[in-house]
Amino acid sequence: MARVESAQAQQVLAQFARDLARLQARSGNPNGPQLVAASGGGLTTSGISELLKGKRGVFRLPQWDAVRAFVTGCKNHTGRKGFPLEAPLGDLAHWRRLHNELVERLEELEHGPGAAFDGPAPLAPLKRVPPGFTGREADLDALLEVLDPTSDSEHAVVVASVLGMGGMGKTTLGLAAGHLAVRRGLFTGVLFLDLHGYDDSCLDRGQALDTALRALGTAPEEIPPDTDQRAALYCAQLDARTRAGEGVLVLADNASTVDQVHDLIPPDGPHRLLVTSRDDFAPALGARLIDLDVLTPAHAVELLDTALRLTLPKDGRIAADPEGATRIAALCGHLPLALQIAAAQLAADRGLTPDRLADELEVLTERLDLLEDGPRAVRSVLDRSYRRLAPTHAEVFRLLAVNPGPDLSLEAAAAATGIAKPKDVRLRLVALSRASLIRQDPETGRWRMHDLVRAYADELARANPRHSAVGFQRLLVYYSRLVEAAYAHLEPESAVKDRGKYFTGWAHALAAMDAECANLIAAVHAARRAGQHDFVQMIAIPLSPYLHIRRYLEDNLELAEAALASGQAARNRAGEVSAWNNLGRSLRELGRLQEAEQAHREALTGYQAMGYTREAAAVWNNLGIVLRTVGRLDEAEQAHRAALATGDAHGHRTEAGWGNLGLVLEKLGRLKEAEQAQRAALEGCRAARNKWGEASAWHNLGTVLRSAGDLEQAVEAGRRAAALFRELDDRYRLGWACDELADTLLAAGRPPAEVRALREESAVAYRRAGAEEKAAEALAKADTQEQ
Repeated sequence: MARVESAQAQQVLAQFARDLARLQARSGNPNGPQLVAASGGGLTTSGISELLKGKRGVFRLPQWDAVRAFVTGCKNHTGRKGFPLEAPLGDLAHWRRLHNELVERLEELEHGPGAAFDGPAPLAPLKRVPPGFTGREADLDALLEVLDPTSDSEHAVVVASVLGMGGMGKTTLGLAAGHLAVRRGLFTGVLFLDLHGYDDSCLDRGQALDTALRALGTAPEEIPPDTDQRAALYCAQLDARTRAGEGVLVLADNASTVDQVHDLIPPDGPHRLLVTSRDDFAPALGARLIDLDVLTPAHAVELLDTALRLTLPKDGRIAADPEGATRIAALCGHLPLALQIAAAQLAADRGLTPDRLADELEVLTERLDLLEDGPRAVRSVLDRSYRRLAPTHAEVFRLLAVNPGPDLSLEAAAAATGIAKPKDVRLRLVALSRASLIRQDPETGRWRMHDLVRAYADELARANPRHSAVGFQRLLVYYSRLVEAAYAHLEPESAVKDRGKYFTGWAHALAAMDAECANLIAAVHAARRAGQHDFVQMIAIPLSPYLHIRRYLEDNLELAEAALASGQAARNRAGEVSAWNNLGRSLRELGRLQEAEQAHREALTGYQAMGYTREAAAVWNNLGIVLRTVGRLDEAEQAHRAALATGDAHGHRTEAGWGNLGLVLEKLGRLKEAEQAQRAALEGCRAARNKWGEASAWHNLGTVLRSAGDLEQAVEAGRRAAALFRELDDRYRLGWACDELADTLLAAGRPPAEVRALREESAVAYRRAGAEEKAAEALAKADTQEQ
C-alpha cells in the first residue's frame, strides 16, 4: 500500500475511508473476521479506521485488489442483514474509477509541500551472465528487437518465448538479453523468476505469482491466498510501476506449462514478458517465438577455448589442435552444455589432448557417459524432458531411434512406429517437437534428432531390444519398397512394370531418392550389422542406378561390396551375382578397370549358369564399356554384339547396347556404322519412352556427326541431349553434354560468347554433381579459347 504523510493527502484518504465505512454500514456492518475472509486479509475494519484517524501519523492507500475484495464481501453480506445498496455503492467499476483517481491525486500531491509518497520497491539486481557466453549475437539482437517497447506500438503487450532443447543456453541468453536491455534503456529493471519447470519441485501457477509479488516488493502478509487475487495484485503492481515511470522485463525462466506463465503476462504498458522453455507453447500465449538452435561450428570451438581458459587462462590446447577441437565440437553436436562439459574434461586432465578426447567421444554408446561433470550431465537434462512425455509420445520417441540415418519423413516415421494414420503420427511428432526433443526442417518438413538426443533415444531403445527390432524391421520393409519403386523409374531398362505405386515419374523418383539417400545408405550398413542380409540386397542393389546418376561413386562401391558380402553370407546366389555386376560398374566409374572386368566376368558366368538372359545381356554391355575404356576395341565390339544377340534371341531389346556399340565403332573410325547404331539406339529409347537413354543417344549421335563433319546436325543433336539432361536433372551428364556441345559449336564457328555460356553452364552442372575437377577443366577451356 502507498504511504503518505502530507495533511492534504490525508484528507483525500479520509474521504475515501468514509465512503468505505458507508458501504460497510449499508451492508449490515459485517464484523472484522468477516471482512478478513471477504478481502483475503488485504483490508479490514481496522484498516478503515487507520485511514480515518491515521496511525502514528502515517496514512496508507490500500491496493485495488484489497478494495475490490472488500466491496465484494460487503455486497455478499447485504442479502442477509444489510440494506439495498444504492448506486454507485455496489458498482465495482465505480470503486475502480475512484481508486484510480485517488492514485493520480496522491501522485500529484507527492510534489507539494511536505509530501512524501513512496515509489515502488526496487527490484533485486539481475544475476550475472555465466562466463563464456559467446556465439549468440544474432539471437540476442533478434530477441531485443522483439522486446523493445518502442518498436511495437500496435501491440502494447509483447510476450517473447525462447525455445530450445536442454543445454542450449536459453537461460544464459535470457540473462544476457536482460542486462543488455537495461543498459540500452529499454527497461528500468528485470524481474527474474526461476519456475523450475523441469525439476521435481516445479512452481505451480499460485507459487509463480507469489514469487513474482515478493520480487516486486509486496509484503508476504499482503499477498492474497486466492490465485486470481494474486494475479490481479500482480497487474496492479506493474500498473503502479508504469505510473512511476518504470518499465520491467519479467524473465520467466525454465517454464514447462502455459499455466505457469499465463498470469505473468503484463497489462498494457512498457513491461514485457520473456519466457524460456524446452516446450513450445508460444501459440497458446500469443508469443513471438525465438527458436534457439545449436552454435555454429566456429562458435562452438570458440566456446570450448573460452570455457577452458576460464579455468586455465594459459591453456592453448584448443588453438594448438584445431582439427581435434572441431571434432569435439561436432561430436558434442555444437550444444553449449556439452561443450562446457567437454572443456571441463580437458581442464581436469591436462595431459588429455583434444584429438584423444574426440576419439573417446566417437563411440556413440559411451558419449553420454563422457558428457557428465558432477551436477552437469547431458543425460540428466534429456531425462527430465523425456519423463514429462505422455506414454504414447515416449513410445514414438524410442522408436524413432531405430532409424540409422539423419532424418525421417512422416511416412518413414509411420513405418517405424507402426501407426496406421498419418495424422496420428504427425500429432505425436509435433508433440515431441514442442518438447524440443526433435526438430522439423521448415523447408523439407522432415524430422531430425540432435546427435546427443539420438544417443539418449538409442539408450532407451537398447533397453527394449525386441520392441526396437520390430520397429527396425518395419522401417527396412518401407525403405526396400520405396527404393524398388524408384528403381523402376531410374533404371531405364528395368523389368519392373508397375511404376506408379509411389512415384509419378523420373523427376519425382529422383527427388525422393535425393531426400532419402543418406537414410538408405545408413540403413544398408545397419541391416548388415544386424544380419538382415536380404534387406541389404533389397536396398543396396536397386539403389545403385540412383547413385550412378548422382555420381556418389564411393557410396556405390561400398553398397555393392555390402550386397556382395550379404549375398554370400545368406547363400543367395542370384543376389550375389547381381552384386558382382553392380560392383563391376562401381569399380569402372572409379577407374579400377582390371577389377571391374573381373567382377563383370564373375557376374556373366553366374547369370549364364542360372539362365538369366536379360541380366546376362546387361552384363555383356557393361563388360564392353570396360573393354572400350581400356582400348580393347575389338573385344569391346564383340561384347556389345553379344549383348544385342542375347537380348534379341530372348525378346529382351537393349537400346543401351546399340548406343555403346556405336561408341566403339566411332573409335574404330567406322563412322557410318556408328551413326546407324546411335540412330537405332535413339529409335528404341524413344519407342520405350526412355528419356535418359534418349538423351544419351542424342549426345552420342552428336559426337559421331561432328566427327563425320556434319556440324549443323551435330549441333541440333547436342542441343537435344542437353535439354533432356536438364529436364532430368542429371547434373553430371548435363555438364558432359554442355561441354561437348561447346566443342561442336566451336568447330562450327559459332560466336565465342555462345561457346563460353555453354562452358559456364557445364561448370555449374559439374559443381552441382560434385565434380570440381571437371568444372575447372570446362572453365579452363573457355579461358584458353578466348586468348
